[in-house]
Order: sequence, then structure tokens, then C-alpha cells
Amino acid sequence: MEEQVQKIIIEHSSGVMISEMENILKQSRLRIGYAARKLINEGKVHKIGNLYYPASLTSQITETPNF
Repeated sequence: MEEQVQKIIIEHSSGVMISEMENILKQSRLRIGYAARKLINEGKVHKIGNLYYPASLTSQITETPNF
């Protein structure tokens, strides 16, 4: 399940909600949430608000710009 959730998050690099993943995967919110939490703990995914992002993308977003 983690691989499927990670794939969806990567494909939706502008952010994806659990409810959207529910519709795609046809799995329960709890199961998807558990997989997403595991990916967060492994550093593969970040959650900002209600949206999940690939970790590589969020590191670019949260970096301080050099002015």
C-alpha cells in the first residue's frame, strides 16, 4: 500500500488529499492514512495542511531563497 500511495503523491506533485487517494485506490481512509504516515516517518513524503507532497518537492518549497 505504501508504494501505491507514494506513487500517487509523486504523480500529484502539486499536492493530493487523502480523499482523492481514496477515490483512486478504492481503499479506506484509515488504510491510506496509515500508509501515508509511514511514508512521512521514513522521510519520503511531507504533509502541509491537508495535502501530501513528495519529500523532494517540499525540500525545494521550504528552502530559504538566497536574496
